[in-house]
Amino acid sequence: MAGMIVERTYILVAVALSLAGCASIEETEFAPNMVRLDVQPYAPPFVGEATLRRAAELTLQKGYSAFRLMPIYVQAFDDFGVTVVMFHMADPSAYGAFDAAAVLRK
Repeated sequence: MAGMIVERTYILVAVALSLAGCASIEETEFAPNMVRLDVQPYAPPFVGEATLRRAAELTLQKGYSAFRLMPIYVQAFDDFGVTVVMFHMADPSAYGAFDAAAVLRK
């Protein structure tokens, strides 16, 4: 019985990782501090985490330190899009935003 549970757990983890590996994130720059990320297919929580990490990477690459995600759409759970708005940590607009470096340390 315990062996079956362990085996099923391994199978579920393998399937989840393969789904996450199949996801693609398309990037469209709107402004120096604003990028749209379109994700297909949607496989929570793995794709959500990958999207958050990619937003943090882009934020640091572009010379910013904080970002906020603004949802654009979700279509039948197959894909979704967010706009990443980036800020400098000292900017008052950054209040409550994600700290990009902290996201990548997780």
